[in-house]
Amino acid sequence: MSPAELLAYAQQLIRGLGDTTSGNASRLAAVVARQALEACVDDRCAAVGAPCGSATMRSRLAILKALDDREAADRLASLWHQLSAACHQHAYELSPTVGEVRALCEGVAMAVRE
Repeated sequence: MSPAELLAYAQQLIRGLGDTTSGNASRLAAVVARQALEACVDDRCAAVGAPCGSATMRSRLAILKALDDREAADRLASLWHQLSAACHQHAYELSPTVGEVRALCEGVAMAVRE
């Protein structure tokens, strides 16, 4: 699936939740949004001539930072770290709210449009 299709699915999940704070459903939307962001990063790496099929996401982000727009790469890295935190459940943290995941999806949407 393309980044735009993945993001559309994540946003559909968010719209289905309304303003409820269902932890698992908002976490699922965060996982799909993170997949959209990762696909966007892969596309950008390929566009700058550095396809990184088996590299870790941290490595891919470092490559973008070195070869592409540094500020855009920093924004992508920040979004990826926030989405990763929203994807993992910890006993001492609350689940991400629908509003938080919605804001992260908006950030991914801006990255996909760039």
